[in-house]
Parts: sequence; structure tokens; C-alpha cells
Amino acid sequence: MELIPFMQKERQTMTTPLTRKLAAGVLAGTLLLSGIAIGIPSHASAKGLGPGQAAAIAAASKTFTYKNAVYTLRLPNDWKHRLQFAEKDKQTLVYYVPQSKSLQKEVLFTIEAIDSAKWTDDKESGVYTSLGSLNGSVYALHKSGETPYAKKPNSSDYRMARKILATLKNSLSFSFNQTQQAAPSMALVLTDARQAAELYAFGLQRRSASIQYATFSDALKKTMYPVFKELNWVTGVSSPWITKWEVTKDTAIGSSKEQIELRLDTATSTGSEPSVQLTLFLEKENGSWVIAALSSDRELPRSGVPVKKDGVPAFGSADAVSLAAKAAAHYWHILSGGKVVKEGEIREFSIPGKGDHYRWLGEDLSTKEKLFAYLKEVYTPEKVQQYWNSQTQSGSLAIVGGRLAQPNADGGSLRDWTKAKAS
Repeated sequence: MELIPFMQKERQTMTTPLTRKLAAGVLAGTLLLSGIAIGIPSHASAKGLGPGQAAAIAAASKTFTYKNAVYTLRLPNDWKHRLQFAEKDKQTLVYYVPQSKSLQKEVLFTIEAIDSAKWTDDKESGVYTSLGSLNGSVYALHKSGETPYAKKPNSSDYRMARKILATLKNSLSFSFNQTQQAAPSMALVLTDARQAAELYAFGLQRRSASIQYATFSDALKKTMYPVFKELNWVTGVSSPWITKWEVTKDTAIGSSKEQIELRLDTATSTGSEPSVQLTLFLEKENGSWVIAALSSDRELPRSGVPVKKDGVPAFGSADAVSLAAKAAAHYWHILSGGKVVKEGEIREFSIPGKGDHYRWLGEDLSTKEKLFAYLKEVYTPEKVQQYWNSQTQSGSLAIVGGRLAQPNADGGSLRDWTKAKAS
């Protein structure tokens, strides 16, 4: 969708201390930043551990901590510079980083979230070790089948990788983070569009979906609620992370709408990463400025922000799920005959050369034009034409005196597309 500005007025902007003031208020309210997942690459902390865990870790050798949205890993401190972590789908991949420049990093082990229904089979395979279960998933350790750099058995990297794998089960400390977070119940009143934009950026940086959610319009909240719930209200990944942001353009559109553009600077442990350009469309709703739509020019992992490239409208996972559900509903509505005005009105008739058991389609699908218009609500014109060709050639659709008919049969599916999840 292209937003055409009118009464357009642009303002040159600079980053202000507004966010710090907003953050203080948010942190003091119900949008507490408890349970926010942040990668901690160096020193360990016993804070927040369960009974006995702190003492056990204190008694052990020094550790370093890796924390993602769901769980925390603590590993021996002398492994710190040998391991590199990456989040992918439902896996945490842990790479061994060789000291020798002639070798490439290799996956040493993974922590995988496995559906509880599938766990029995995976457990029997013998390659997984359960670390704990949460919300219908078993989190399991999977070690590399072969020690990396086995072709160089005399190298220090081979010896170190072998040592880590041999002692991994006893050296690794695994614990789940705090319990599932919930959507914020307190409504914020933001009197300026910039407040909403900067508060949202602050929530992105701190990986708090609750803060981001509080800045959304009612319609966007409905779209993003299932996305944030699936992410346990913790967005983003530990690397790359957002180092800072800056409002680069603020365009007023009349008195009740604004478009704000931000630049998000990101980095990893190896240095700076390309920045992300974020576009927010804001409007007034119930006396407060809210974000009605948003997009970015490149992916922000685990954020739910749709990507817009080369002028193509942003289209996120929630949009994909919604469109798939509509497409399935349209498909089965046609197969069931469309809208029938009254029960008992269906009558069968013969079509020479095709069959004896045909019925008229309902009034909403009674002509080719109506059928095409209905299908084009969710399908591309090319697919609509392909569907028409295949259905008419097979006899599944027929035209009699300009009116559409189909074999008198019912159809349906047990799949509930309204509960689908995108991946």
C-alpha cells in the first residue's frame, strides 16, 4: 500500500533524551523488563538461579553465560573464546572457533527444541540428551558425531574440541529463564508521535515485546499478539544486537498521521553490521499516538517486522497465515457449492457428455465473472486462470446457459488453517 502524503511537512531531527525519560516511566510501571533475554558473553552471574544452583556454580570453576529467549547456558570460562553461538529456527548452534587461521569454524554441538510428541523417537535414536522440557517442547543436547579437525589429530584445536565434547555433559549448566511473560495490561497515553516511535525502538533494543506491543494500534495488536506470544514476549536474537537508533525523518501528514523513519545500528562480537532502515506509520487512536503499520528494509530476526524491498509492500508471517486461511476458506466454499439460499433447493440434473449428477452453484458464484472476482480476493490472476482451466477440462465446473454448475458432492478438510503458524 502506498501512502500518499498531503499537507506534507518535513522536519529535520536529531536523537533526543526523550527515550530515557520514557524508559524510566515504563520500567516503573507494568512493563517491567523482567525476563528480557540478552546475550552475556563474558562474566557469569548467579543472580536469579533456582535453590541450590547458585551454590553449585560458585563451587565450580568460573563460568561464562549465554542466554537466549527461553534458557540460559553456563559453560567453563576457558571455553569462552573457543565458542560462538547462533540462533536458527528452534536451534542454538554452538560453533568451535579454531585458533589456527587455516581452519574454519565448525558446529560442535546444538541445543534443539523438539516437539514432545516426537521426543520418544528422537530419544531412542541415542544422539540426543534431554536438558529439560517447557511448553510442549523438549530441549535436548546434540553433540557433533565426529570431533572437528579429526584429520589433524596433533593440532591444539582438535585436542581442545575433543576435550569440550568429552566433558560437555558434566560441564554444561542449563536452566530455563523466567516463566512465560504476558501482554502488558496498562495502556500508555503517548501525546507525541515521536514518543511512540522512540519507545518502540527502545523496546526493540531491549528485546521487550511488551514495550513494543504497548505502542501499537488496536488492529496491529491483534495481528502481533500471536507473533509475540509465540516468541514468549522476547524478540530479537543475541547477535546481532541493536547498538543505537536515530530518527532520520519525521513527516507530518495532516494533523493526525505521521510517517517516521529510523536508522537502527547493529553489531556483533566481531564489529559493526549494516544498519536497518525502519519505517513507522503512526496515527492518533483514543487520544494517544500509536503505530498502525511498520516495515524494514532488511530482516530483523524474531521481531515480527515485515520486510519491504524494492517497493514491494511489506508482508509478514501474520499476513501469510491470514492469507493462507482465507485461501483455504475460498477453496472449500467453492467446492461446497457457494451460498445456497434455502435448504432443499439443491436439485440434480444431467449435462450431456459430462454426467447425471450436477447442481447449480450458489448465487454468489453463479457466473464465471463472479467466480473469478471471488478467487482474485486471495489468488493471483494467473492461478485463477489455471484453476478455471483445470476445473472446466475435468468437468468439475461446467457452463450451462451462462450459469455455472458442478458435480453434486461435498468436500472439506480437517486442517484448521486459522490456527496455522508460519515458519
